Amino acid sequence: MSRCAPARRRFGPARAGALVAAAALVLLPLTAWPAAASPAAAVSTPSPAVAVAPPPVPVMIVLDASGSMNQDDAPGLRIDAAKAAVTDLLGTLPAPTQVGLMVYGTSTGSTDAERAAGCQDIKTLAPVGTLNAATLTSQVAGITASGYTPIGNALRAAAQALPNEGPRSIVLVSDGEDTCAPPAPCDVARELHEQGVDLTVHTVGFKVDATARDQLSCVAQATGGTYSDAGNATGLTDALQAKVEVAISGYTTAGTPVTGADQASEQAPLLTPGQYVDSYAVGGTTDMAAAGTTKYYTIPVQAGMRPYISATIVPPDANVGDSEIFGLDVDLLRSDLTSCAHERGSVVLDGNRSEAPTAVLDGPTFGTPEARTCPTEGVAILKVARIGQAWADQPVSVEIVVRMEPPADASGVLPPASKGEVLPAPTHGTPTGLTGGNSFNDAPRLTSGTTYTDTLTTGESRYYRVPLQWGQRLSYLITEVGPAQPPIDANGVTVWVDVFNPVRAEVTRLADISGEGWFARTVNDKPFSSSTEYLARYTNRTGGESREFSLDGDYYLRVNANRNEDQPSSTTFLITVVVSGDVEPGPVYGPAGAVVTTGSTAPSTSSSPSTSASATVSTSAATSAATAGSSTDARAGSTGPGESSLPGWVWALGGALVASVAALVVVLLSRRRADQAGRQP
Repeated sequence: MSRCAPARRRFGPARAGALVAAAALVLLPLTAWPAAASPAAAVSTPSPAVAVAPPPVPVMIVLDASGSMNQDDAPGLRIDAAKAAVTDLLGTLPAPTQVGLMVYGTSTGSTDAERAAGCQDIKTLAPVGTLNAATLTSQVAGITASGYTPIGNALRAAAQALPNEGPRSIVLVSDGEDTCAPPAPCDVARELHEQGVDLTVHTVGFKVDATARDQLSCVAQATGGTYSDAGNATGLTDALQAKVEVAISGYTTAGTPVTGADQASEQAPLLTPGQYVDSYAVGGTTDMAAAGTTKYYTIPVQAGMRPYISATIVPPDANVGDSEIFGLDVDLLRSDLTSCAHERGSVVLDGNRSEAPTAVLDGPTFGTPEARTCPTEGVAILKVARIGQAWADQPVSVEIVVRMEPPADASGVLPPASKGEVLPAPTHGTPTGLTGGNSFNDAPRLTSGTTYTDTLTTGESRYYRVPLQWGQRLSYLITEVGPAQPPIDANGVTVWVDVFNPVRAEVTRLADISGEGWFARTVNDKPFSSSTEYLARYTNRTGGESREFSLDGDYYLRVNANRNEDQPSSTTFLITVVVSGDVEPGPVYGPAGAVVTTGSTAPSTSSSPSTSASATVSTSAATSAATAGSSTDARAGSTGPGESSLPGWVWALGGALVASVAALVVVLLSRRRADQAGRQP
């Protein structure tokens, strides 16, 4: 982990028809296969993990156009500064943004006689929908300020104008307190929160006094949002852009929807290799004595196959208290429902952290001594439990990715890699613009040696993928260039850089860790610079520290910034990654159930086994390892240059997994017939 602060500790009956249909899904984690690559390509390979990615978080911008906005102290009229800020914002939002615009105070005066009408004077200039910058800009140009400030009523109206389900946000800009209460704005915010509405309100106080500041801060805090002060036109532009960036960003979930069983059973939903999304309603207890929502699934079991199961829990767009735990426990269960393999993925939050922790089960290989008392045939029960008190009363999404690795002959693979020297830090070149992903699912692939420029907002994460083949490792240089908009005092905000392997397990063996806080008044001149300590090699799984590098495929970098409740900010940075090392032969994969050699000898020169051994164990629907020259804008599920065919073990795995599921059908049908016979009088 690269850190600029002390490292944190992470703590129904199965139907035969459904199972036969599932045979078409067993190869889901692979890329979309070329139609003519092999006769085995006839096996269907749908990619729902990409197809069902949700739309952007919708946001309604609510703008104060009351009479006080005509004051000439922005400098210039406050309403002109607000209109300019919104116009600038519209020119910077990405095309898929779902945004709407609402104003209050435009149709009445501020006299007592007009109060009743003025307190209902709320207009939707543009409903929430896909960004149309030209139309919205035209609407903004026609705004005139004149009336009352019905903040409470406007919040209700904005909430009603947003979709009924899913995360959504309001960004409110006001230069004063509500002049129409009741309803009081903070009461409305609490009301929306208590109703379970997945709504976050971010507020900007434009040249406000203490009373208005307290009121707007209360609205934000009641819904888990943020408040910012803006003292002039420039500050308003910066604050509005930062608020909307926070509102529309968040971890991008993807996967086939699934609902786990409430009780442990071999009849729980079957998860064949692929990616899934489920909802977990409640968290656990403060002392970790009890878990929150716990669900059960099953996975197919066949001797020789090694499962990689990752579960990523997605945090809400809201702050938490100090020292609150957020995470998951993942277990494979024995026949007596006790655990035979366990992993925990969690993070201790300090109120400002915003991170999606992942628990990763790496094995055991079914049917080997390593598996001990885990099931050896049929299905294994998978238990996933939400832990920790963070956001305990809010439902969250959990991504579950199931991958299977076939047995392999590693006799031609070098012994486990030794710890390498610290690689020289890359140097930045002329940058190319790039937008990092919001999750593992939409992380763009980086080209070795190319410099990219991207932006980061407080509370946000940017994900990137870097393909490594056998025998390679990576180094990176990540540098803030700023300037932060708006800057945050002298110390800025803590930024973290993390590296993950192809199955989302965090890589901790990094050399030369460095880095400092970003978003400060003075741009940080100490970059993040590090390198992985071991080459990617199949036999590393028999080592100690090198186990983190026992897979080839897409590794991930995540740049993550803490929240800043008082003042969200954005900054610009450069990222350069260099892949080093000569490509080595990898293992020779065989079908499931095969007897293979696990010894390590010098690499064979007479054959060239796959250098993409983890196509099944890299992220769902992602391609196998690519060369360092792969496309930088590749997304999960896309295929980079040079990936026109798949290695032979992929086809062997496909046939083995189809046969495995077919065998599973026979096992379960036999059990069902036996059960029925046992129940006959």
